[in-house]
Amino acid sequence: MKRIIKLILLLTILIGSTGFTFPNHSLAETNKVPIAGSSILTAKQLGDYVLLHNPEPKLIGIDIYRLADLFLSIGRMENIRGDIAFAQSIHETGFFNYGNDVLPEQNNYSGIGAVGGGAQGAYFKTPEEGVRAQIQHLKAYANTDPLVTELIDPRFNYVKRGTAPYWTDLNGKWAVPGNYYGELILGIYEKMKLIQLSIPNVDSTITHDLPMASLYLKYDRPLMAPDGKVAKVLKKGYTYRIYGTLGNNYNLGGSYVVVADSSKMNLYIGRLYIPDNNSVLSKPDGKKHRNLKVGETIKVYSFDDQAYYVGGGYYINKNQKLSFYKGMVTINDDTPLYNSNGEVVRTLTKNQQFRVYNIKGKKLEVGGGLYILSDKNKNSYLNL
Repeated sequence: MKRIIKLILLLTILIGSTGFTFPNHSLAETNKVPIAGSSILTAKQLGDYVLLHNPEPKLIGIDIYRLADLFLSIGRMENIRGDIAFAQSIHETGFFNYGNDVLPEQNNYSGIGAVGGGAQGAYFKTPEEGVRAQIQHLKAYANTDPLVTELIDPRFNYVKRGTAPYWTDLNGKWAVPGNYYGELILGIYEKMKLIQLSIPNVDSTITHDLPMASLYLKYDRPLMAPDGKVAKVLKKGYTYRIYGTLGNNYNLGGSYVVVADSSKMNLYIGRLYIPDNNSVLSKPDGKKHRNLKVGETIKVYSFDDQAYYVGGGYYINKNQKLSFYKGMVTINDDTPLYNSNGEVVRTLTKNQQFRVYNIKGKKLEVGGGLYILSDKNKNSYLNL
């Protein structure tokens, strides 16, 4: 219920302050945005924006967040702006409501081959193929670089390569007559940018005392001080603790922030420990990718009632023997262990370590309904 109320309030704000207006095409033309390049927005932002307008998108075999993740990951492989391609799909499908010639079961998110008059266009077997075809078709227009992924776009070879390097160059090409086609897509993208950055499965609107997630940097990034100046440069290849969000920034503590950019960093909220050889990693289309091995620890980016999502649209169903944990706590001095009734069941001693399965305020839940209280003098928590 809290999530629904927050979505309604945010939708009211977006409609009231940034409701749809016809795009300023002269502005879009003077500030041309390339089709090629790295995405900036996160899958959470993309999915949240859709759900604000359509709480039940008509998707087959995939949810909106995994679909958004596919746009970002495949776009990254082909060096195409997956976040803006997602905005294109919103425009083409009416926030995944469909209702025109193309049907949801076609997994065709951009109207490839649909020319009107009842022509439904291309069918793709899986959501991954549909996203891949769209990204490839955009790349055909954007430049002459070779494809990295296996060709699935049925109209790739009909495009004169490199004739539309900017989104506004698609006017009259992707859609006919296509007046302001690129501007409309960029208008949607600009509104998606207004969606507040958040951490999946975490209330990140406040700054927590304990780290709620981990940020792995793929590139050097500046750490910004509260006064807006660069405090230092954080190096790629390292992981940093995240305590919440501030606007479109990740809060690394003390209001020192890193600007969010999905192309330059990965944010994960915990790990899965695999206790046996029977657990399966599934592809975005639901098919088996591989069996997981005993002792593997898999980074988790988000989860819902059915599955843990581990990046690139891949997931692990919850109906398997799994152990999700957020971090580890090390006992530095005698620490009481409490049961769910708040009663002390025993005292933990120095150098003992435990997985932390959940955090509620200062409570570190260590399994079996037991918990300890975070206390810097007695224990230290490290998220993974």
